[in-house]
Amino acid sequence: GAGKSTLLRILAGAPIADGGTRFAQPGATVATLPQEPDFTGHGTVAHYIAAALHDSHHGPTDYRVEAILGEVKLDGHRAPAELSGGEARRAALARVLVAEPDVMLLDEPTNHLDLPAIEWLEGELLKTRSALILISHDRRFLEKVSTATIWLDRGSARRLNQGFGFFE
Repeated sequence: GAGKSTLLRILAGAPIADGGTRFAQPGATVATLPQEPDFTGHGTVAHYIAAALHDSHHGPTDYRVEAILGEVKLDGHRAPAELSGGEARRAALARVLVAEPDVMLLDEPTNHLDLPAIEWLEGELLKTRSALILISHDRRFLEKVSTATIWLDRGSARRLNQGFGFFE
């Protein structure tokens, strides 16, 4: 209710309803992990993940798609509608990670994940060169992956230049 998901949508480039401006570095790539992934128009998990690759001559058989499918332990030939909540979350994470964007916007990335999947995600995020902006209620996860903390308080954004482990 504080506007966290709305803020992520604005950062991703969604129209700003109340006014204001958004500046993004020209050429910067942004990938978003929404709370609920939209699989519309994607017949297979591999097609859904491959859609994140901006170089159009690659597709669902691209080595990057095959590699990330192995990492998230999903069959790329499956229909997205058949996925459980955890599998859908892993597919959506794979789509964000395969793109190797400049900025990742992650809304509740650990939702529906079991402990091994969370630990895998922590490792991936710790080694990425992408900037991360994430919303999470998973305190342990935040303590492991964050380097700065911004919180919204009564309409104002406040910043701590340390990870969540130092936030009180």
